[in-house]
Amino acid sequence: MPCPIKIHRLMVMLFAILALDACTVLHLTCAAASTSNVFIVPPQENTVAGQTTQFTLFVQNSGTTNIISKDYDSVMVRVGLNDQKRLVRAICVETTPDGTVMIPAGGFTKLTYEFELPQDMTGTVSLALEDFKSSPVLFAAVQSVEPQNRKRENPSQGQLVIGEKQNEFQPFLKNLSAYEPVYFLFGVDPGLEKSKFQVSFKYKLFNAPFDSRGLNSLVDGFHLAYTQTSFWDLDSTSKPFNDSSYKPELFYLVPKIDLDLPWVKFFGVQSGFQHESNGKGGNDSRSTNYIYIKPIMEISLFDEAYLAVAPKLWVYVMNENENNPDLADFRGYFDLQIQVGKPMGLCLDTHTRWAEAGPSIQADLSYPLTSFFNNGLNLYLHLQYFNGYAERLKEYSLEEEIFRVGVSLSR
Repeated sequence: MPCPIKIHRLMVMLFAILALDACTVLHLTCAAASTSNVFIVPPQENTVAGQTTQFTLFVQNSGTTNIISKDYDSVMVRVGLNDQKRLVRAICVETTPDGTVMIPAGGFTKLTYEFELPQDMTGTVSLALEDFKSSPVLFAAVQSVEPQNRKRENPSQGQLVIGEKQNEFQPFLKNLSAYEPVYFLFGVDPGLEKSKFQVSFKYKLFNAPFDSRGLNSLVDGFHLAYTQTSFWDLDSTSKPFNDSSYKPELFYLVPKIDLDLPWVKFFGVQSGFQHESNGKGGNDSRSTNYIYIKPIMEISLFDEAYLAVAPKLWVYVMNENENNPDLADFRGYFDLQIQVGKPMGLCLDTHTRWAEAGPSIQADLSYPLTSFFNNGLNLYLHLQYFNGYAERLKEYSLEEEIFRVGVSLSR
């Protein structure tokens, strides 16, 4: 059972950061969505069917407080030609790393979006926003005459910055994005021997835009993902890794199921197959496989605060019965994720598992450090508390209680 002293220590840290959030929220006050108006500027020239197309969105804030929102990191747009309509996703190219946009009080923000215009749409095409009130606009699209799906270079453009090299040699990089949280955490209690880091990413295999009405290809939802969680003994002289979990994954995501409820921000379902192994041999070898389903719902609370709930149910497939036959007794078959917070404020993310040996909980508390460094440091202060079983594969039957502190790149 958790030690009362450790729990009190954790509660003190939680209240300290909550107080910190209350102080800084005065500088990050968010206005209601009703105070913003949007205006579309259509693609200007060289719009080619089947290729990436850009348009501009001006978001006006008529309120008296700044709006900080993640609503504009991507938008659904409806493009039409005669009686043919398509719903596609447009990605904003000017958001911060965590997808937030700031619209100043009494001012406006100019945002540029990219989407892939369907190959069969040539002529006078209409464009309208699906989730925001705005007037539709028209633009002309021509048929592609190039075999390569890329824009011609204009020698008069001038020199590009190095970061834009990805547009030349890595055209698929836009399909790569963060998946599980990415962090580096130092062990505090019981000590540095419980340090931990995690890297994770996902890759969208196809570029067919998602259409909630099923008009586009069903392959849009397929993703590859990889997560690596390593447990690092920073207290020992040689700094060995006690254990690691390597988790390649293939999953299918339905990103939008319209429930037609005003308080639901989004609802979708993810299902997939994941392998997990610690990469060791002999008696230390541990591995298993999961087939899972995970509905995901996010609802709006107040003052740009959100609550996300994602229950995950899985079954074990081809589990290694020689070295971890009873893994399910300690890891269970169900995980409940609850996440609450603000895009540019405090966020609490909890995972609770139930198993025959007992429950396990992991709580991650994070806060963006941008407000302390004049918006110049894109990292999060990250606190993590774990109590339960099977955090590590190697000693999955060991009950542990661990407190860690560090930084994260994504949460």
